Amino acid sequence: MNRERDAVMATIGNFSTIQEAEIAAGMLRNAGIPCEVSNQTIASVLPMTDTWTPLQLMVPASMAAHARELLRSCGD
Repeated sequence: MNRERDAVMATIGNFSTIQEAEIAAGMLRNAGIPCEVSNQTIASVLPMTDTWTPLQLMVPASMAAHARELLRSCGD
């Protein structure tokens, strides 16, 4: 990962499948919160990687609290 980007991004959730991660990311994007899902490439190539490299949902650190609140409100 890019160290400069990591300094301003916060991981707000870990997911077992690409589908779960992208649903949560879509909800945040629709709310105006930019986000990205890390580890997608390895998860798409190697099944059952969530035990050692989970998919991580990342948002700007300044929006992390609001993003977590949105996810909680939807039960994610």
